[in-house]
Amino acid sequence: MMADIDRSRSDDRSLLGLGSDVRMVLAGIGLLLGVGLAGGIGAGVLSSQMQEARAPEVEARPVMLSDTVQEAWQRLSHLAQMEWRLPASVVVRQADKPADKPEAADKPAADAEPQLASLPLVPPEVAQRRLAEAKALSPHRSAVRAEAERTVDAMLRRFENEGFDLTEARSGGPSLEVPRIFLARLPIDIADVNLTEKRKRAFIKVMLPHILRENERIQEDRDRLFKLRERRDSGLPLRPRDEAWLADLSQRYALDEPEIDEMLLRVDVIPPALALAQSIEESGWGTSRFALLGNAVYGQWTWNPGTGIVPENRPDGEKYEVLRFASLDQSVAAYMRNLNSKSSYREFREQRAKLRQREQSLDGYSLAANLHRYSVRGNDYIRTLRSIMRSNDLDIFDSARLGDEPTPMFSGLDFFQKG
Repeated sequence: MMADIDRSRSDDRSLLGLGSDVRMVLAGIGLLLGVGLAGGIGAGVLSSQMQEARAPEVEARPVMLSDTVQEAWQRLSHLAQMEWRLPASVVVRQADKPADKPEAADKPAADAEPQLASLPLVPPEVAQRRLAEAKALSPHRSAVRAEAERTVDAMLRRFENEGFDLTEARSGGPSLEVPRIFLARLPIDIADVNLTEKRKRAFIKVMLPHILRENERIQEDRDRLFKLRERRDSGLPLRPRDEAWLADLSQRYALDEPEIDEMLLRVDVIPPALALAQSIEESGWGTSRFALLGNAVYGQWTWNPGTGIVPENRPDGEKYEVLRFASLDQSVAAYMRNLNSKSSYREFREQRAKLRQREQSLDGYSLAANLHRYSVRGNDYIRTLRSIMRSNDLDIFDSARLGDEPTPMFSGLDFFQKG
């Protein structure tokens, strides 16, 4: 027993000796660090004194990054408090707004560059909203260098690598085959592209795949409706799953009852030339604030506060906003659903049905005549759409189709979405 106690005491003394050695080592390291630090501080002080001795008359202060950022943010705050000069022309349209609604504009006039001091102040809540929108957009603008794959140039290279070339379609060759590449939103620098043709080419390449894919989905529903009508006309009862599908489809197309014949009048494709022309007119070739901030390429309105973007020239007392979407495909789907369901466009659907009965191709140029209620501009709006279709040869895209085989998936972080 005593041997065990002696052995334990011996172990304790060993541990104490080891701890003492460790403390000595740490103390030595601390002493060395202290001497080095003191020497460094001394050298720094001496160096600064020598610098001052050489140039005592110069008092220089380095420019800090935080200073420039603060100055920029103060300027942005000042801009946000100023009323923006707006042109008389209008860039925002409502798909189904009454004729007495004024059109909304949100672009400053090209030739109007007033001094900031001459601009009137706006209410604080307007300035606060503008600042919030600037914060939302500025990360995309500043990310051009860091995320080069999100630019127009990168997008065009991506499409060209997939064989998506508009030149062949314009040369009168075979129908254009469009790769299944779908951008969640417009390239971040599309509004900064100075070459008009380049910007147009980029916008068409972004929008056309979405338009064709949504038409594919509509055509699939239309084909199923024909099969169900044949089953009904042959005296066979509809299956429960078919009845449930009809009920859901009728709700989507604003019908009280799932009547197949009426649904066939509504569930039909929109000619790509017409869909492209309206997106061009409503978004200014993708450069409008609504398109960049909210994927709102068709200028649809909403009366639910907070679900859209407030137009800068919205009249006092009005509550509408330009509806924002999480992605471009949602914007395209909502646009086509409006034309296929709203009562304002029944004439459009009836003329389309007549073309079907005559076994004629759907002509966007002629169908545009029935969209006078899409804008308070009425017939002027129709003339604008037709001018866009003519000057840009958009009718060649009516025969375009998506490729049969999807190319390999791109990562969602890569800005491209495939489907």
